[in-house]
Amino acid sequence: MGSIAFAIMALLAESLREHFSFPWITMIRSGVATILAAALALMHGRVLVLLRPATLWMRSLAGWASMICGFYAMTHYDVSIVLSLTNMFPLWVALLSWPMLRKAPGVGTWTALLVSTLGTWLVYTSATTPSVTAAYDRYVPEIAIPMALLAGMFSGVALIGLHQIRDVDERAIVAHFSGVATLLSFLTWLVLPIHEETRAIDAASIWRLVGIGIAATVGQLFLTRAFTSGSPARVSVVGLSQVIFAVIAKWAIDGCVPTLQCLAGMALVLCATLSVMLSDENTDAKTNLEP
Repeated sequence: MGSIAFAIMALLAESLREHFSFPWITMIRSGVATILAAALALMHGRVLVLLRPATLWMRSLAGWASMICGFYAMTHYDVSIVLSLTNMFPLWVALLSWPMLRKAPGVGTWTALLVSTLGTWLVYTSATTPSVTAAYDRYVPEIAIPMALLAGMFSGVALIGLHQIRDVDERAIVAHFSGVATLLSFLTWLVLPIHEETRAIDAASIWRLVGIGIAATVGQLFLTRAFTSGSPARVSVVGLSQVIFAVIAKWAIDGCVPTLQCLAGMALVLCATLSVMLSDENTDAKTNLEP
């Protein structure tokens, strides 16, 4: 359910690329999530958290970095391809466990890294072909693809932190993360020179923007419950379904499908990610991520 909600969020974000800048989309997405998550926490008698535990701030800051990089990528390139790259975070979890948790990656993880690198190269070279970029307005794959990779890396950091604060109520975690993200996204909008929107804001675009926040909140609550309850590597398996959902939705709505080379690259990335999730060296991920 979380995967479907996040796929809907991504599709709505891509549809608004000519109405709102990516910091604005990030800010509204976070603002709606802050209100809803805080209300749910208070309704159920949960205490909101702010300063402690310290790991909560690592999760929130890394989560915001992942989100704003992800929304840049979603509004500047094909969302189905972006999702295949941002969902590499299980591989990043395995790699980042080395410096953060003193767990060295095994041979399988390094092999998966090589396969995913090849897949990313195929996606990048296909995406930067002039005939492809010319077909879509405001597509900037040269920047969007690296931003999608950064989004996946920061997600890995956030998820390691998330599993270490699983004793905190998930609604309080989402409220803290969303509140931090709202403030930082607003500051980003103030500081960065952002390309002006090319289409007027109408009622439909406003509702889609609110829909991003609602879908993100639903997805975040389910994601938080899943990752605080089980092994991050194994729970992530289901997350890959949002890529398939987005590809089918894009084809049904726009009649748009990635090139064969791009699909091959996406398949390599997803297979490499899946192998890390299911490998024996990650079956004890829950134990190794204990605080």
